[in-house]
Amino acid sequence: MAVNRPAYWFDNINGAAEPFITLGLFQAGGTQAVKVGEILDNNTGNQVPLASDKAMAAIIAVANEEVKNGDHAGYYEIAIPRPGDRFRFELATAGNDAVGTEVGYSTSQKVATSPSNAIGNIAGYDNYPRQLHGSVGGTDQGTTLRTISYVTMTFVAAVSQYAALQT
Repeated sequence: MAVNRPAYWFDNINGAAEPFITLGLFQAGGTQAVKVGEILDNNTGNQVPLASDKAMAAIIAVANEEVKNGDHAGYYEIAIPRPGDRFRFELATAGNDAVGTEVGYSTSQKVATSPSNAIGNIAGYDNYPRQLHGSVGGTDQGTTLRTISYVTMTFVAAVSQYAALQT
């Protein structure tokens, strides 16, 4: 079951202070409920939760507000991933993957490594051990990546709705 995840946007490595928020067209809430932080697909002209691992071009956004049963069809806030935007998503299966590892659809709120169609890449060092300098008495932290359940990631530019805005 989807739950609201308001802290999905992490930061932008190019210096943007906040996500790129705009409006997207949604069906009536009873037709397709949407939670904050869900990865969206606008391939049909309406924003709906991403529902499969498929080849995509310029269709991905992230829900910035909830659309629930009883809400009217219309325009609601979405975050459009730009180059450099980093988002946090849960991993379908916890792992110790390195920066640059491709991630793709698992559910509308989770990503998986080794996808058929990548929507992004891991872009955070959350599971890297930060070495303490032995020259000043620091203990060895090793080189093994820790297993984590959440990743900081960027979206592939071509899958984001941002790509459609650039034409």
